[in-house]
This record gives sequence, structure tokens and C-alpha cells, in this order.
Amino acid sequence: MKIDKKYLYLIAALFAVGFSIYYFNLHNELFWDDEDWILNNATVHTLSWTNIKFWFTHNTLAGIGLKSNYYRPFLFFTFALNYMISGVKPLAYHLTSNFIHIFNGILIFWLIRDVFKRNLFAFLVSIFFLIHPLQTEAITYISGRGDALVAMFMLLSLLLFYKAESQVTTSQVTTSDSTSQVRIFGLAMSVFLALGLLSRETGIIFPILALVFYVSFLSKDRFLTSVKRGLEKTWPYFGVVIVYGILRLTALNFLDTLNFYIQPNPYSEHLYIRFFTFLSTLLTYFKLLIIPTGLHMERGTDVFDSLFSWPVWLGFASVIFIIWWLYYLYKNYQISDNLQPTTYKPFRIWFFGVGWFVVTIAPVSGITPINALIYEHWLYLPMVGFWFIVSFYIVKIFDYLKLKGFVVGRWSLVVGLVIYFSFFGYQSVKRNILWGNPEAFYQDILKYEPDSARVNNNLGNFYFNRGDKDKAEIYYKKAVEINDIFPQSHYNYGSILESKEDYFGAAQEYKKAIEIDPNFYYAYQGLVILYAKTGNISEAVLNIEQLKKLIPENPRVYYNAALLYIAQNNKEEALRNANEGLKYVQFDLESGPLLEDLIKTIKNPPKKK
Repeated sequence: MKIDKKYLYLIAALFAVGFSIYYFNLHNELFWDDEDWILNNATVHTLSWTNIKFWFTHNTLAGIGLKSNYYRPFLFFTFALNYMISGVKPLAYHLTSNFIHIFNGILIFWLIRDVFKRNLFAFLVSIFFLIHPLQTEAITYISGRGDALVAMFMLLSLLLFYKAESQVTTSQVTTSDSTSQVRIFGLAMSVFLALGLLSRETGIIFPILALVFYVSFLSKDRFLTSVKRGLEKTWPYFGVVIVYGILRLTALNFLDTLNFYIQPNPYSEHLYIRFFTFLSTLLTYFKLLIIPTGLHMERGTDVFDSLFSWPVWLGFASVIFIIWWLYYLYKNYQISDNLQPTTYKPFRIWFFGVGWFVVTIAPVSGITPINALIYEHWLYLPMVGFWFIVSFYIVKIFDYLKLKGFVVGRWSLVVGLVIYFSFFGYQSVKRNILWGNPEAFYQDILKYEPDSARVNNNLGNFYFNRGDKDKAEIYYKKAVEINDIFPQSHYNYGSILESKEDYFGAAQEYKKAIEIDPNFYYAYQGLVILYAKTGNISEAVLNIEQLKKLIPENPRVYYNAALLYIAQNNKEEALRNANEGLKYVQFDLESGPLLEDLIKTIKNPPKKK
């Protein structure tokens, strides 16, 4: 088989461009959610069967004693591999995320090139995807790796789906060989789909993506017939997703799969408010896709309860226009054509691009009340649909200029694209560099979102971890004043007050954190330490008993409980707690010797001289 050198050169170019842009994040330290997901999570510090079993049977944050509705065991497997290689040093983590992203760009190129047989078209879509600065939030932010992972498995599955279906329709092999190969492809797709679902919950959209792809590029039938035949082709994958969905709503429903909000609010309780709010965010998304400036995490946005607010009705008008445009194209261009790459009808192009964007953005659209209103990394995969349509028309313009012999026009288009791509690349490099300085990173966000309780709290953490408690207190206090429903800031502010020996104030802040989130175990820990320090052992015991209910598999809790019962001269209960803690030492190997020594001391206390 003759290898297309241009094909290989373009793949090499994609790799080189992607690596060059993300080279600037290789030594960025782990922070933000990385502290909870990786640095403080003992379950990813050892690649053992015990930990693997733990990832598959617990929610994602259970390793640090928190309850959540995340379930991403394969994502944690990749973290454990990185930890095994480099510990807490960042290089392995960033190399892994960067290569996954670059590989995704190559997969997009491969898929589109196979369908359209146009290197330029495939390259344009891929380069837009690779270098867009919005992608830095999913790649440089290590805890955001789930976006890239699930995208990789869905793209691999889609590529296999295309290979299998195109092979059958073109009858390139014998019937028996074809059937066998299709089955192998189908099995591999199921495996990739499962790995995607175990990386991030958004993998549930794959069957619909496959259906959109089939209708757009694999069926010669009219639209409704194509949909019907597509469902026949994709039903096994719908089956996998349904089984997964049942498990998530039953056995794996660690918190509430369909609601991220601890406390009820108008946004979480009313679908129409979430829908109106999402219509307004669409405008922001389109702006960020075309002109990606002012990028920052933890974006704030208004919540809308009426269609007659201008961002809502403008977003609604945009949606209506796109629907009308699709209908217009469908009525004026036959869908049942010969599927030759050079004669694809506009309807197919728009149906795929819009369908891809809608399907991939749907899980974060507010259909279910998720944990935020808008994030830049939510556009990681949806942008493929947007740039697919844009790139198609860029190629058409280029072909037209070439056909008419407009050399100046062609070169003007090329120069314009180079400038545009350079702008994207510059913005991406700048973002990657900024991620390398947590203090500057948080301060940059506060320029856009000064009233973000989470960012102020995280900046307080930054200063606290570096021993600057005075600066930490400023930002913790500000976080508390801004938002009274963020438990972390109350706990952190309480720890500052405790260090100043304001024990009453500290206790009030810890109790406020518990009031906001009864599952926030850090606050109970704070109360245990505070009451033990001040000699109120009975209150310390009450709180540590509650702590045991929240994090029952943490051996340190049982160790501390045993110490408290010893202080109450209750040796029987102290011994029971110490023995109970030994059951869970696999999650904290250092606690084993401590518990064993404590048991010996309880059984054989030192004699008084």
C-alpha cells in the first residue's frame, strides 16, 4: 500500500504545533482541584488492586473523604500511573494530558480526511481544535483531563464505526470477512465506549454522535429513513449507555446523579430557568470561539427567568435561525446523493456540524442542574462542530479563488488564516504560562470575577500554604462575606481564627460550614481538634463519632477517636476504635504502625513509677 507523504507530513505538523504550544505547561505545578484529586488523595498514590477496587466502587472524591456524584475510575487510573512515574512532580501529568490532546487532534484529522479525502479540510478543523486557547483549561488543568480522555475514546469509537460501515457499504471484502471484521470493530467500540464512560460521564452522548455521523455521511437514504437505519446500526451502543445510566441512578448514585446542588435554588429546581440561562451562555460561547480573549476559570454569569431579557431572546433567535436554516437546506438540497466527498450537500455539512455541537454541549446545557453555569473547558469537543462548518466554507472559498485564478485572493486568505492561527497560538501559550504561576492565575481571575467566593478562597489557600496567614485571612474573610453558602471558606477562615486563639469564633465558622453542607467532613475535623485542644473532650467525641459516619474508611479517624476515649478513660471503646481502624490501613499505610502501637499501649499501659 502506497503511503501518502502529504498525509504523514500534515500529521507531523499537527504534532509539532500541538507540542510547541503545550511545551509551556510542562513544569506547571498541580493546584486548584489537583490538590484534592491527586496530591491529597492517597488512593492514587499506589497502583494496587485495593485502590482500583476502591475507584470502581466509590465516588470520585471518596479518597479524600468527600461525597460527590462524580464517577471516573479510569481517569484516576491515569493519575495513579502518573504518580507512580513522577510522584507529585508535574512533568508526567502534563506530558500525558498534552499527548492525549495532540492525539485527539490527529484523530479528528484522520476521521475527516477519510470521509472527505481532502487534506486541507481535515487539517483546518484539526488545527483549530489543537491550538484554540479555550482548550488550555481542559489540558493544562490536570483535573480536567476527563474532557480529553472521553473525547479520545469517542473519536476512536467513531473512527471504527466509520471504518466498519464504509467497508460494508463498499463491499471491499467478502461477506464472511466483512461480518467478522465488523464484529471486531463493534467489540473494540464497546470497549472504548466503556472506557470513555469511566473517564467522564459525558460519554453517554456517543450513540447519538454516531447516529448524527451515520445520517450525515454514511446513508444514501432520505432523512427519516437514514435516522431509522442509523438507530438499527447504533442500538448496541445505546444499550451500553442505558445500562450505565441505570447503574448511575441506582447502585452508583453516590449523591444525586441528576443534581449537583446541595441546597435547593431556583436554578436547580426549574428547567425553564436553566434553559433561558443556557440560551444566554450560547452567545458567550460563540464569542469565545471566534474571539477568545479575557479567558479565565470560574466564570460568573447571570441567571435568567424570562425570555424577554435581551441575552435570552437573542440566543433564542439564534437557535430559531439555525433550525430554520437547516430546514431550508433540507428542502432545497436533496439529502439522498451519491456521497462523493466533492458533492456533499450543504444540509449534510450543517446537520453534522450543528448536530455535533448540540449533542456534545447538551450534557452541560442545564438539562440537568450541574455544578456551574459556564466553563470554558465545556467547549473542548463541541468546538469541533463549529469549526467543521467554518472550515468547510473556507475550503470552498479557496477552491473558488483557485478555479477563477485569483492568486492574490488565495494568498490573502492564506495570510489571513496564518494571522488568525498565530493569534490563537499566542493566546494559548500565554494561558499556559499563566497557569504556571498560581498567585498570578488567581489574581487574573479576580480581575474578571472579583466576587467569586471560590477564587478568593483558593487564593487564601495559596497564601496560607506559603505561611502568609495575614494575606490568607484577607481572602478567606472576603470569600465568607461574598458568599455565605460556600463551606470551604468558612472552614478556612475558622482555621485562621483558631490560630489566633479565637476559639469561639473558629467554632462558629466550623459550625456554619456544617450548616451549609452537613457532609463537609473537614469542619467536623476542625471541631474535634478545637474541642480537644480546649479540653472539651465530650464535644470532641460527639464530633468524631459524626466524622466516622462521613468517612468510615479513614483509619486516622479511628486512631484519633481512640485517643479521645483514652482521655475519657474508656479503654474498651478506645480499643474497639483502634481495631476498627486496622481494617482500613490500606488507604493510609502510615496509620498501621500507629494503630498497632496504640493497641499495645491500651492493652499493656506503662506502669507508674
